[in-house]
Amino acid sequence: MSSTPEGLISRFQPTTGPAIDIAYVPHSGALTITCTACPWHEHIDTGALTTDPPEKEDLLVERHLPDAYNYAQAHAASQH
Repeated sequence: MSSTPEGLISRFQPTTGPAIDIAYVPHSGALTITCTACPWHEHIDTGALTTDPPEKEDLLVERHLPDAYNYAQAHAASQH
């Protein structure tokens, strides 16, 4: 298993198959979804800017988390 990435929000662990990490590094503007067992990854642009206050950045990240979980589930399902 990989080490814990910076900004880890969630580690999606399907019943079978590898874990998938969902992370956001503050002020990066993107959520990253990364498989711990293969090179697959996705990025979701949250629209956050480096000048945004933390509260706005948090809201933008939260708005895109369902999409990140959908990517994680789809990748996990494709690994069976």
